[in-house]
Amino acid sequence: MTEKYYYEKPYLKELEATVTSICKKGLILDRTISYPEGGGQPGDRGFINGIPYSDTIHDGDDIIHIMSDSSSFNVGDKVTIHLDWDHRYDYMQQHTAQHLLSGILFNNYQIGTVSVHQGEDILTIETDSSFISDETLLKVESDAIDAINQNHKVYYQEMSHKEAEQLGLRRSIKVDGDVRIVVIEGVDKIACGGLHVDKTSEIKELSYAGSEMIRGHVRTIWRTGDRARRKRLNDAESVKKISALLSSPENKVINATEKLINELKDLKIKNRVLEENAAMDYLQSKQENVFSTPYSLNSFVPNLKSGEYFITHLDNDRLGWLFYGLDSRFSLIKAKFKELGIKGGGREPLYQGVCTSLDEEHLLEEIKEILN
Repeated sequence: MTEKYYYEKPYLKELEATVTSICKKGLILDRTISYPEGGGQPGDRGFINGIPYSDTIHDGDDIIHIMSDSSSFNVGDKVTIHLDWDHRYDYMQQHTAQHLLSGILFNNYQIGTVSVHQGEDILTIETDSSFISDETLLKVESDAIDAINQNHKVYYQEMSHKEAEQLGLRRSIKVDGDVRIVVIEGVDKIACGGLHVDKTSEIKELSYAGSEMIRGHVRTIWRTGDRARRKRLNDAESVKKISALLSSPENKVINATEKLINELKDLKIKNRVLEENAAMDYLQSKQENVFSTPYSLNSFVPNLKSGEYFITHLDNDRLGWLFYGLDSRFSLIKAKFKELGIKGGGREPLYQGVCTSLDEEHLLEEIKEILN
């Protein structure tokens, strides 16, 4: 059985140990500070005698340090484990923040937690509610930030299963035997085998990042710790750059952006009208009804009121085509399209499609023979 030093000294970054077994996946040691994956918290990674291990997992009572190559080790070797501390501490922050948020959701708003996931960018909490307003979740964010600033102590209590059940925890206990209770003083108590920071101020920052529906429940999305700080700084830098590009004060970039978008919409409308007029002139100048055009095919659609036309437009390697006419005539074209492997469709009188890597001139000649 591997001795779990990560519980005794969660802030220990280096530890000497002995190799007790070697398997295909990696090394088993007599003791470790490397937390194995569990409870939504990823396993630790780091180095053993300078050789990287990528993950840590449970294997019965043992703990395996996952290594791509463990050939340089032998049973009985004395080794030194060095944690990837930034990775570990990040997830200690995330895990503590999750308890803080779930405790606030339950105690302040009667919203339970169904499941959690600590990802590389965001923390998600699936709730038992089918609807939670953004207003409520922003209040949860405010409550959590207050709790972070109040610097609540975080600690553990070991007790029997019976004693733990009498605490009235917000979630049922999932293990048998003695239970490890994680306490955020004055905020939350929950059975948990993960690792956490010593006080809520170590979470540093927290921000609500949205919500989505999953399995009929609201899943809330959060950023915490250094991730939230990086996001805030990146957002501030983005606003600064946008402000400079728009020559607008930072507190007015939204108004300036909306103004620019409206101007672009107006320009697009004017440009579409100009292109449709140009397409109309181009259509009237053509003596034949099968031709290629430099204008977009959509600019011809408002101008097609009668007659029969087959028009193509080449844009890089994509050849767009348009047929305006009777379904009986398009049926003749479809037979040729099948032979050439061209797809598209529509209904009388308009049919359209796009194909690639096709000889445009050859296609037009084929269609002329069919229609004329």
